[in-house]
Amino acid sequence: MWIDYIKLKNFRQYKDEKITFAPPEKDKNFTVLQGANGSGKTNLVNAITWCLYGEELRSDKKYEGLPIYNTAAFEELELGEKCEVEVEIQMIEASGHKMLLTRSQEFRKLEQLSASSDKSTFTMMRLLGREWTNVIDPSYVLSRLIPKSIERYFFFDGERLDDYFKKATGEDIKEAVFDVSQLNLLEKMIEHLTKMKSKYFSECKGLSPLAEELRQKLQIRQRSLKEGMEQLGTSKKERDEAEEKEEEYSRKLKAASISDIRKLEEDRSQLEKDMRTLEDQIESYESEKLDLLVAFHPLVVLHEPLFSIKELISKRTEAGDIPPDYKRNFLEKLLEKRRCICGTDLSKEDEHRKQIRKAMEDCDAISDISAELITTNAKVSSMLDDLRHFQPKRIKLGKMINDLRKRRETKNRQMREIAEKIGQCDVDQIRFWDSKRLEWKGVRDEKISEIARMELKISETKNEISATEEALKKEMRKQKEYEERLEKLNFCDKSLNAARRVKDEIMANVREEVEDRTRKEFFDLIWKKETYRDVTIDDNYNVSVMHQSGRHARGTLSAGERQVLALAFMAALNSVSGFDVPIIIDTPLARLSSEPKKNIAMNLPNYLKGKQVTLLVTEEEYTREVRERLANRVGREHLISFKETGIGNLAKVVPL
Repeated sequence: MWIDYIKLKNFRQYKDEKITFAPPEKDKNFTVLQGANGSGKTNLVNAITWCLYGEELRSDKKYEGLPIYNTAAFEELELGEKCEVEVEIQMIEASGHKMLLTRSQEFRKLEQLSASSDKSTFTMMRLLGREWTNVIDPSYVLSRLIPKSIERYFFFDGERLDDYFKKATGEDIKEAVFDVSQLNLLEKMIEHLTKMKSKYFSECKGLSPLAEELRQKLQIRQRSLKEGMEQLGTSKKERDEAEEKEEEYSRKLKAASISDIRKLEEDRSQLEKDMRTLEDQIESYESEKLDLLVAFHPLVVLHEPLFSIKELISKRTEAGDIPPDYKRNFLEKLLEKRRCICGTDLSKEDEHRKQIRKAMEDCDAISDISAELITTNAKVSSMLDDLRHFQPKRIKLGKMINDLRKRRETKNRQMREIAEKIGQCDVDQIRFWDSKRLEWKGVRDEKISEIARMELKISETKNEISATEEALKKEMRKQKEYEERLEKLNFCDKSLNAARRVKDEIMANVREEVEDRTRKEFFDLIWKKETYRDVTIDDNYNVSVMHQSGRHARGTLSAGERQVLALAFMAALNSVSGFDVPIIIDTPLARLSSEPKKNIAMNLPNYLKGKQVTLLVTEEEYTREVRERLANRVGREHLISFKETGIGNLAKVVPL
């Protein structure tokens, strides 16, 4: 079974999107959806689990407590109008038949941005031939195809894989193997046979006084066992809750320790210094820009007149009017020689001599004006040249000021974030968190001891029940009327023994297969080939990684190495699973450096042949090298683009 497409309508940041997936055909069985952190990758997995089970099973702190409807679509509604959230998944079964799963829920807009809603509606349709047919009990059918108990082994968060082997006990590993191996069918058989035995014993009437006494003891011990099992389940839930609470406060302490506050204070101090430097630079450049504007303002205003003056002087110069054709020293020499170049006698003070003297006076005036015009032309040319440089200088200064302002805004935002973090992480708060962590640790330790005592008591009660049953059957054999009932009880016992033996054998075989596959896949994926020598899963389902020195090394694995171990274990579980379910891994390569990423990208497809695999990755994960190594296995690539708006966030999915 595989996903053909998903349609999302008003679900979280997805207003109206359809995403198609690569089928598990040949080698192109991988679909890659790339998006930045917070763009909506995890909410795609949430959309799937909400559609299937009516719950979002992947935590995303950004959206905790928020309604599932798209706030942008909701904001556009009038009071009283409804916003419909719908997720539709079309799947293709192994038989080739199409199956359409749809969950929808309506939200009515009330005053003050609140909303009311009905319960979600879940439908399932199958395409048989050319007709779509409604499935009468869709939840039951889904529980047979993809039980909620096993979804975490098919839709999982790669970024938290390393946490799995930080916390997982042998009991957790055993439960995982039990879930995916479908041994619950045998468990239900064992449960049914046990109930039938109790029924046969309780229906016995007219027993001898000793047999009746044994029957009553048996009923008391069976009730005690039932109550003990219920209390054990409650205590385990309380233990798990205490562990989660302890981990929650531990995370808060790690995120807000005294050393972190000191670091934040140091960062804030440095940012304040950077801000002062930026302010000085901005002030300096703004002053320079102002001086530039003041200096060039007259030229900008007088640009056209200045250009006209330059053009006029240039034309006169080209015409030969500037400078004049004759000069004063030429006329002085004529007077000294007392003869003109034309031969006229200039020795007497006559009219000719007077005209030359007048020309000398005019020449002085013309020469002065010409020189002034020439000087003016040079100045005007220089001013116009300067004006040509004004615009580039103004643009450059403006860009530098804008860049500095952006840097200042970034620093301001960082300072606000630091102030918020410091405000949230005062010393009193840290002490409170530490006290709560210790309190929940105490609860967890107490529950662990309580569970151990309960399990011992349950084991003793089971032994007492077996002994009482045998004693009661012995007494019943003395009365011939119970021969038929004894045959039924003996049949139940034989069936129970056979079922338990088969269950134990299957569990042992599955454990060995999971161990072999986990070992192989771990050593194929791990980049430290010579550091570790073995991976084992013992009879109590404790997973161990053996160092070359012979020591157990699981507790000292790095985050990346734990992630590889968990990835190998999950792939091994998938390989032995009897469920035909697509695999979706959110951030599969997080926390890994370059070489491990490439190694996993090269080897992971080999273990998931015949499975539809969807990887939700960031740009940092989906590097060029990773993309090249997965290229031959990727049938679909999509990019999730994210946009924040004033009325809500929107995500779009487009092919890469």
